[in-house]
Amino acid sequence: MSFVPFSAYRQSLPPDYHADEKRLVDDMESFMRGRVRGEDAGRALRGAHAESFGLVAGELEVLDGLPKQYAQGLFAHPRTYDAVVRYSNGVAHIRADRYLGPILGMGIKLFGVPGRSLLDGENSGTLDIPLVNSPVFFANTAHDYLTTQRLLEDLPDSLATAASRNNVLRNLLTSGGTAEPDDWRWDELLAFVSLLGIERQHLFLYRYYNIGALRFGRYIARLRIAPTAGTTGSVVHRRVDTDAEDEPFRRTLVAETAERAHTFTLEAQLCADLSTTPVDNSSVAWPEELSPFRAVARLRIPAQNISDERNIEAADATAINPWRTRPEHEPLGELNRLRREVYRRSAELRRRINKQPRREPFSPADALNATRH
Repeated sequence: MSFVPFSAYRQSLPPDYHADEKRLVDDMESFMRGRVRGEDAGRALRGAHAESFGLVAGELEVLDGLPKQYAQGLFAHPRTYDAVVRYSNGVAHIRADRYLGPILGMGIKLFGVPGRSLLDGENSGTLDIPLVNSPVFFANTAHDYLTTQRLLEDLPDSLATAASRNNVLRNLLTSGGTAEPDDWRWDELLAFVSLLGIERQHLFLYRYYNIGALRFGRYIARLRIAPTAGTTGSVVHRRVDTDAEDEPFRRTLVAETAERAHTFTLEAQLCADLSTTPVDNSSVAWPEELSPFRAVARLRIPAQNISDERNIEAADATAINPWRTRPEHEPLGELNRLRREVYRRSAELRRRINKQPRREPFSPADALNATRH
């Protein structure tokens, strides 16, 4: 099977990209400042993934004997990296789980990774892999995200009534009323609707995907992490009942992690064709019959005690950024370009308000011992 070389991809930005990016960042900063008072959290919160469920230590083993198309960048040689994994909810609020949406995050931070980070001013040896529990996302351009930002910041409240749901869906479809019918965002709308149908289950039972495409050495890929059959069959605390208790995701994560080890496979899906496996449209899944996912690494999470409240503080202090990576795995597409500036400015403002220095941990123990203060 042949795959698209990275050299064949050319990213182009619309003329109004930088103006939309600036407006989006300004709106995001205003929203974050307002929530310091409004969320009753006593600190500045992330613009997404504000609610942490826990931080666990683990290790990622790059598999030996990979085919040359998959033995790229981080995965070029067999090696084991120390890691931490942050589990979170995807929205911008801290509340009982029943009042949060079904979009969940799994952020992996690796330690001791050689090479130059794509984040300016960093030389910590860390590399981040942010993932969410859906293969598709509902925005692809700065303009589309800008026109729906306030609606998305208010999730899930903006879906509470039929009228508000229709307003969200209409704005997603028409890019805030700016798109002509021939340009309506059907892929984005269908992606958003699919997110609403995600079942609630134990955090270890989901498959998690990176948002959009990334460079994969000489190729282009999307990434996925999935529980092994052993983990899928061994999870005891499977039921996550958000109606019966306030924090079932946290409780079941703590219980399951304390009782047994778990393993997952990190898989790569290579771009087979720029039209059928598109780089610039994160709202459609790449057909697996054209390019199957192939395991490139194994994540192991040993049994451990994360029940202390300081574990939540450590999770909150752990910053996961798609651009904290290496040139061989540069995020691709307009949406990922936008995330670079939004994440940077969001992190800077959060640190300034919370009086936190910019500091990357140098080991799992260092990350797990970190707090907000």
